[in-house]
Amino acid sequence: VVDYRTHVSGIRPKDIDNGEPFGAVQREVINLLKGRILVGHSVTNDLKVLHLKHPYRDTRDTSKYPPLSKRVSGGSTPSLKTLARVVLGINIQDGEHCSVEDARATMRIYNKLSHDWEKYLKQ
Repeated sequence: VVDYRTHVSGIRPKDIDNGEPFGAVQREVINLLKGRILVGHSVTNDLKVLHLKHPYRDTRDTSKYPPLSKRVSGGSTPSLKTLARVVLGINIQDGEHCSVEDARATMRIYNKLSHDWEKYLKQ
């Protein structure tokens, strides 16, 4: 790794010095996702890094849910920071990037909207 982009990723060299090989992590993620709903924010970026795909019907992306983007950002792609503030009434991403904080906020947004979201998908 040449640039950890710590300001974006929150990752430091010590975080991955003893990490698992890429292929092992990729296989583990494949097994975790198989037959499950994947909830994320701009989740295609994460999948791309892992060289994975996930069925559209089993993906809930808070950056791409039309009723939410219309409500929060007039139809454009909303940031997770904005969604957390508007939907949950919380501030996130005030300091260094924390993927755990992002994941928790994303899941809370989905859980809050899941009933309407699933109904929307059945239309």
